[in-house]
Amino acid sequence: MRDAIELEWAGVPSVAIIHEAMAGSADSMKRLSGTTDYDYVTVGYPHIPLAVWTDEEAQKIAKDLAPKVLAALTKQTPE
Repeated sequence: MRDAIELEWAGVPSVAIIHEAMAGSADSMKRLSGTTDYDYVTVGYPHIPLAVWTDEEAQKIAKDLAPKVLAALTKQTPE
C-alpha cells in the first residue's frame, strides 16, 4: 500500500492490490499517510492472503481484477 501511495506522490499513477484480509492494515496505512481518499482493489477468498497461487489462479485473478485496476487508475466506475 505504501509503495503505491509513494508512486502516486511521485506522479506515477498507481493502484494497490490488497487481499481483503489485509484491508484493515491498508486503511491504517492510508490514514498514516494522510491519503484516506486513496482507493485500492481487493482480492478475496477463496484466494489465500499469502498470494501463493497457481499460475491458473493468478491468471483468473488478473482477469477478474483488470477492469477494477483500470477503473481505479482512470477514476471510473467499473462495469
